[in-house]
Amino acid sequence: MGQSLSAKAKHINELLNNIEALVQSNKADEAKPSMDTLNIELKNWCESDAPPKAQELETIQAAINTISKQAMAKKNESSKAIIKQKKTGKAISAYKSV
Repeated sequence: MGQSLSAKAKHINELLNNIEALVQSNKADEAKPSMDTLNIELKNWCESDAPPKAQELETIQAAINTISKQAMAKKNESSKAIIKQKKTGKAISAYKSV
């Protein structure tokens, strides 16, 4: 987010890093408080006397998009694992019933 980050930009960056770490460690459900804080901080920053520049917002949006993609990928991995586990369980049950 640029070389001279404002205190707001640093705080937003910390929140994004925290959310990303939770997503990467399969703890996305625990990210809700940080996401709520992020929304509030962004709104307050945008409505302040020193709002973010367009480039800062674009960088923040890119980070949010990256985190969203990571979250979707983790969700898809989890779904596939659950389906595979169910199929394996059914196969074992079918084998045992023979």
